[in-house]
Amino acid sequence: MIITDIVRRGESELYKVYIDDELIYLLQAEIIVKNKLKKGQEIDKQTFDEIFNQSQMLTCKNQAINYVAKCLKTQKQVELYLKQKGYSEFAIKNAVKTLIDYGYVNDKYFAECFVKSKQNAKGINYIKNALKQKGVKTEIINEVTKDFKSNNEELLNIAKKYLKNKTIDNSIRQKLCRHLFSKGFNFDEINKVVNIVLKDEYNDWN
Repeated sequence: MIITDIVRRGESELYKVYIDDELIYLLQAEIIVKNKLKKGQEIDKQTFDEIFNQSQMLTCKNQAINYVAKCLKTQKQVELYLKQKGYSEFAIKNAVKTLIDYGYVNDKYFAECFVKSKQNAKGINYIKNALKQKGVKTEIINEVTKDFKSNNEELLNIAKKYLKNKTIDNSIRQKLCRHLFSKGFNFDEINKVVNIVLKDEYNDWN
């Protein structure tokens, strides 16, 4: 096998590496320099495969870092993202370990931030289910939500906002309950706030 050409791809740090004028591989510049690859060099397949794997792991890690730099992500979200990009399981595990080691991925911190961002608009059931879907472990979810209390004032505002411009008829209670339930609030919270906001409309509801 002969490296017949090495060409930079646009303005990126990736280079197209041509083998025997036919095969094209994308390698990181860092990997090319590290392994002293150059045009006209003879190289065996095993060696080149090892170099290619090095580049894949580096590319995978860099893409993972860029992904979490935009906003907080859970470990599961990062793994799914990299899998969709076609990286090998080994490269993904290596990248995720690096992110965890450097503190770029921390499921407990993610969960704490998520609870704070949703506590005025969503109920405990919504928050727990959302965190579970994002791959956060049950023990972490339980820990970060153990002292959770819904904001009753905000819950009342959500109910009032829903009723605004709505026709108050015999079905409105059920509709309002479903709306609040979809936001993850529990039965006791919903029942209490519904009784309050509809008290003036239906004197026989308590």
